[in-house]
Amino acid sequence: MFLNRLRKSISLTIVSVVSMMYITAQEQQHFSMYYIQPSMINPAAMGQYDNINGALTFNKQLVGFDKSPLYLQLDLSIPIGKTGLYLGPTILHDRIGVFDKTRVGVNIAYRIKLNLKHYLTFGLNGSAVVANGSLGSVATNNLGDPSFSSNINGIWNPDIKIGAHYFTDNFYIGFNVGNIFVNKFFDTGSGATNEIRVNGADMHYYLMGGWQKRFGPNWKIKPNALIKFIPGSPLQIDINANAVFKDMIGFGLSYRTVNTLVFNANYTVNKFLVIGYAFNWGLGYESRTNYTGHEVLLAFRVQSSKRIIPVDVPRF
Repeated sequence: MFLNRLRKSISLTIVSVVSMMYITAQEQQHFSMYYIQPSMINPAAMGQYDNINGALTFNKQLVGFDKSPLYLQLDLSIPIGKTGLYLGPTILHDRIGVFDKTRVGVNIAYRIKLNLKHYLTFGLNGSAVVANGSLGSVATNNLGDPSFSSNINGIWNPDIKIGAHYFTDNFYIGFNVGNIFVNKFFDTGSGATNEIRVNGADMHYYLMGGWQKRFGPNWKIKPNALIKFIPGSPLQIDINANAVFKDMIGFGLSYRTVNTLVFNANYTVNKFLVIGYAFNWGLGYESRTNYTGHEVLLAFRVQSSKRIIPVDVPRF
């Protein structure tokens, strides 16, 4: 009874926030099809599935600009028997302008059974981040600017993110904090270096939830939302409406409060593989950058002969 009231209260909170708040935000780079593989954002989300699964995602943003953001991420989740423990490697490579970073890490999650259909998981991601930057190639008005005299070559630093994830039959909600170790790269004039610090004002905060309902034998709707907050930056909200036909063809439309529409579709090739595509359309931009990017996702899962979690969590 208590868990039912808790679920209704959480659902009402998300709906109220999303409905009442319209805040224009700067573009914060992340993937659009995170609802297929939520552990890409929250490591605790690994615990809501009882099989080996993962996703490979390619994202190209702000097409039309030279050296615009490019992301490539691999996320894998492996349950360790019936222990409730999950492990999985993560690899992320991104390039923005003259900078590129490669993040290699591991997700760890542990699932707690509240009752037959209600679960709570906690997750941690630890990563090593290697950064490179061709600062010397940047054209500046001040010739000899010491801030652009040296390149950044292979400077590395640690980073972690933590999260919690609650799920039940046809519903989930999760909260996580990322960018806990802030890494600032700069040129001292005598060589490139970095600064590592922990400051709550620099951390990234995410609240993500989803729900699904079946209509007849063929149709299923799966609305979900993501709220992202970074102190000092405008709040960003994603509102996603998705539907699935015969558990095979998925499609939907999303609105992001940075004035962006996202069209997405996915196709279940077989019980192992799903292919997804998202098209990000920036509203109100100049003609050559009217669309902000493309995203392609390959998701996979290994079917288990025995279900450990007797719930149908929204996914693909």
